[in-house]
Amino acid sequence: MVAKATEAGLQVVDRIKERVFLASGLDDKGHLAPEALSRALACLEVFGQRINGIPKSRVRVVGTNTFRATKEPRDFLAQAEAALGHRIEVLSGEEEARLIYRGVRYDLGPEAHLLDCDIGGGSTELVCGNPGKGAPHRAESLSMGSSSWSLRYFEEGRISAKRFRKAILAARHEIEPVRRSFLGHSEGRVVASSGTALSLAQILRRNDFDDDGISLRGLHHLRQDLQRFTSLEDLDLHGLKAGRRPTFLGGLAILIGVMEALELERMETSEAALREGLLVDLLGRLIHADARDTTVSGMQERHGVDLVQADRVARTASSLAERLEDAWNLSEEDRRLLGWAARLHEVGLAVRHTGYHRHGAYLVRNSDLPGFSRTEADLLAFLIENHRHRFRHSESEDLPRSDRTRGMQLTLLLRLASHLHRTRSGKEIPAQVHVRGKGIALDFPEGWLDTHPLTVLDLETEVAIWEDVGLKLNF
Repeated sequence: MVAKATEAGLQVVDRIKERVFLASGLDDKGHLAPEALSRALACLEVFGQRINGIPKSRVRVVGTNTFRATKEPRDFLAQAEAALGHRIEVLSGEEEARLIYRGVRYDLGPEAHLLDCDIGGGSTELVCGNPGKGAPHRAESLSMGSSSWSLRYFEEGRISAKRFRKAILAARHEIEPVRRSFLGHSEGRVVASSGTALSLAQILRRNDFDDDGISLRGLHHLRQDLQRFTSLEDLDLHGLKAGRRPTFLGGLAILIGVMEALELERMETSEAALREGLLVDLLGRLIHADARDTTVSGMQERHGVDLVQADRVARTASSLAERLEDAWNLSEEDRRLLGWAARLHEVGLAVRHTGYHRHGAYLVRNSDLPGFSRTEADLLAFLIENHRHRFRHSESEDLPRSDRTRGMQLTLLLRLASHLHRTRSGKEIPAQVHVRGKGIALDFPEGWLDTHPLTVLDLETEVAIWEDVGLKLNF
């Protein structure tokens, strides 16, 4: 989706959609079938041509459930990024739900309680929120999707009452642990978003099962009518598009299960969902209303971070990055990520001083961080974990290939900023940074290092560490 920001909101300029059934290509062991991978890469090459020329700071590309579920995420991600020509962020299920909520809120407005169900190919997101709130009250991602449910309960497209009962019961079972959290929002606007819901609403209308959105009664009538057929091959149903046929049965069973579990009689539909939410979120970043700033501030407050010290380290890290911007090809997004890592580099002290860098990384990796993709959170945790003591160069192999070089560069800058402010003094650090060959040099005023032996000791340690990874540091 390509859009232009106007005073009236987002104006859609272009849309391209390809159904590649990526989730259907994932087996029980998390391996992606070669034919599904080929379809995905071919699709991304098409998309790559369309977004080529748009500034990278104004593009967001995300991977959802299949990227989360595959056993070879780094290999898959590298191939996908090469085909597209752009970096891809993998979303957590909760962040996917939050962005869907933003898209639906943008479509329907801020009034009234909102409960949304979004059925994808490999997962279903449930999200609810209160009137006037841009952020959801509760967001959950459930491991059931139209593709996976169709493969699991309707093998080879076979249809029967027993198969429907098992698929619906399994969906209700999946919802049960979070069911009570969403019951209180069923009195407001209850919405079903994305392709599965829109397709089912059209089928209900075209076949005279319902003429206004989606009703549980209409879905049950549709289910009963389908039992006239024994398989998808025989299915003759007005409004069912060829692209939806392979995942149709699983999606129907899940939506019935959701409505039964949450005691819903009727749902309206929304044309907006994840893509619109991404655009709204990106627009917020561009006008300095970034949800990630709020998340970092909240985490600092929650864990009692020394804000003055965090700000000192962040300012120095940012200054170093700014001077190396051209030489290292650092983007505005790189500098912002470094700043957030600096603001959270001591968050682990809330657990214990010993190993606080590891505690901090654990908190970041395992906390719900609204606004951050899983990819961003992993890189943030990497920086925090490696900002002191031994640098674990081998751990950079766990990052996506597109993040490894910048991960090491940002780690060096965070380590230097942390060392320079180790005394927690408010005095300015008179260091100048320059590019020198394949590395960098720190220059201090004559005699300054003679009166700061602790800084000398820290920097000498850094010289040895970075020499081992091929990045030279001089001072």
